[in-house]
Amino acid sequence: MLSYGIFIIRFNSLKDRDQILEGGYIFFNRRPVIMKAWDPNVNFKKEDVKKVPIWVQLEDLDLKYWGQRSLFKIVGQVGEPIMVDNVTKERERLNYPKVLIEVRIDQQFPDKLEFENEHGNNTHVGIKYEWKPIACNNCYDQGHLTDDCKKNAKVEKNWVVKEDHRPKQVVDENGFVKVTRGTKGKEQSNTAEALRVENTFQALDSDLEQQVLAGKEVEDAENEGTCEGGGGGDPSLSNN
Repeated sequence: MLSYGIFIIRFNSLKDRDQILEGGYIFFNRRPVIMKAWDPNVNFKKEDVKKVPIWVQLEDLDLKYWGQRSLFKIVGQVGEPIMVDNVTKERERLNYPKVLIEVRIDQQFPDKLEFENEHGNNTHVGIKYEWKPIACNNCYDQGHLTDDCKKNAKVEKNWVVKEDHRPKQVVDENGFVKVTRGTKGKEQSNTAEALRVENTFQALDSDLEQQVLAGKEVEDAENEGTCEGGGGGDPSLSNN
């Protein structure tokens, strides 16, 4: 095996080789085996195969058109007719005629053929291919489709400018930009505003008020005690 699908065969004599080469087409698994004489100056890996032979079957064709001349005229719309198989030639099977044609790899393969009969009317006949060649339009090699080619050019990536969805900056009359924050920033801002409304010295005012009230109660209690124990005498010096 020289490479995938390419083999080198050695014969015992040139006579055997020429007999095989001139013996006609050989098919393996319904696919043609293309044979050529060895040439040391030819690179078989890079040799392009443009035409291949394939067998076709004509479906629902009237028996009166089974002659080789009529068959070659009908299938000539697809490719170059080569031969009719022995079963069709001897009329041993009357299911469908089978013809060998040579086609180009890059051509189209229709499912129906149209021809004009002896009465001048157009007649349609179905055509079935035992094998369709698969060619790549990228590397021009056989056996795979263009989408599956490993030599496909990589898709060029282009930079695309996306739309800016950010909020626009607001500039006040003094030229300052107003900073906008997210939800967390808004919550902190609302909390700060709520704290600004309250009196900063509210706690101190509350303690001072309690101390004043406590001193007043003590003073009232001392005054009441002096009045009760004095008995109409002079007030005590300890009461200031």
